[in-house]
Amino acid sequence: MKTLITLFFYFFISNAFAQLEITTGYATEKHLSDGPALQFAYDYKIKNRLYTKPQIGYKYLYYYNDFVGATLKISILEFHQTLSYEVIKKKKYIFKPNIGINYRFYHWRGEMSLPHNRLPQRAWTIGLRNQQYFILNSFDGIYTNEYNVNNLGFSFQLQNQFKLNDKIWLHITPFMEPNYDGSQNTGGCYVGIIFKNQK
Repeated sequence: MKTLITLFFYFFISNAFAQLEITTGYATEKHLSDGPALQFAYDYKIKNRLYTKPQIGYKYLYYYNDFVGATLKISILEFHQTLSYEVIKKKKYIFKPNIGINYRFYHWRGEMSLPHNRLPQRAWTIGLRNQQYFILNSFDGIYTNEYNVNNLGFSFQLQNQFKLNDKIWLHITPFMEPNYDGSQNTGGCYVGIIFKNQK
């Protein structure tokens, strides 16, 4: 893990020959929570049309289950390392799929709304990995619950770049980010600005 973070920051800080990307967007995950995403990246040219890109990002996802009256809030800090290839390269448009790995840190917080300890009893159970469960209940004191996990995942990003001027391009990037255990899968769309390196 330390090696992964060291390599990430080595590439991220050493920006002399990189293109900076500043990105926002929308994300959702398999338990129906959704919300904004923020990401910073440097895109490094390896050779010809082949690139590598370290990315650091944050997502804040929210869901209110109106059937049981409970909320789920998920904060995600994530590190990505991808490889990409310019499949289509024109003067004003580039199609550049990114494929790689990510490592993400999750913090879940669930809250059961009032009233507590009154009929009808309300409960919300979400299955996690290794036969664990995230449980909220309007009885028995389980009104709030928290869950922290970090794990390895995969990044699939279909980046579409559109030229605004010689130095600034817009990108629209649908993405899928499944995790190896399947319990933290996310997807959505990034939209941002690329500051093109003119060297």
